[in-house]
Amino acid sequence: MSEAPEPERPASPAAVVVASVAVFAGLFGAALWWLSVRDRSAALAEVAVGRHGPLLASAVGLGLGVVMAWLGNAASRRWQGVREVERLAHASLAGVGDKAMVTLVLTGAVAEETFFRLAVQDQFGLFGSVAASVLLNSWLGNVRLTPFVLVHAVALGLVVQSGFGLLGSTTAHAIMNYLTLRRIQCSWNESP
Repeated sequence: MSEAPEPERPASPAAVVVASVAVFAGLFGAALWWLSVRDRSAALAEVAVGRHGPLLASAVGLGLGVVMAWLGNAASRRWQGVREVERLAHASLAGVGDKAMVTLVLTGAVAEETFFRLAVQDQFGLFGSVAASVLLNSWLGNVRLTPFVLVHAVALGLVVQSGFGLLGSTTAHAIMNYLTLRRIQCSWNESP
């Protein structure tokens, strides 16, 4: 008799965090490389804080991050497809501690915002930034999240375009991801 195949073991939480941080470091490096090849390295300093200053940029980012996390929560309660993606996220991140979660969220927010809202938006404008962000995130995350990813990309692109800089968009991105991942961890841990 043949033995039943062993069930696939999920990757350890540490491996998931290390692999994710490595991917984000590559994305950040690609953004800086792309800017330097185009002689636009100064764009980072131009867009970092924005025209409205660090307090207003941070406040806009905080408010937008909370609103986007709330929208994600509402979508989760309403659509099964979103809940399924959250179940997969929980399985990948089960056991990840708070320090590792913060590291993951911050590196992801900095890398994605530097790539999409700085490098891509500097070259192709808001539309190009939104299109690239939606295509990559929907493909990697799941097409069921495309409407939410579209709203997310437009909102963050408008933050930068409106002069709140990468500080505003990165703050919003990090707050939304942290609140969402904490909610997923707590709600899925309580599920039977």
